[in-house]
Amino acid sequence: MKIFNKIKKNFEEFLKKLGNENKNTFGEERLDCCTMNKKDK
Repeated sequence: MKIFNKIKKNFEEFLKKLGNENKNTFGEERLDCCTMNKKDK
């Protein structure tokens, strides 16, 4: 079971890093087509 706990811990750390990078890139506001400068399809 130790290996599963290690995998879980590594995955949680990855998600935290990913979330922080998204905050740095997009800010904390809600993302939508207007803020992303995209047109409706």
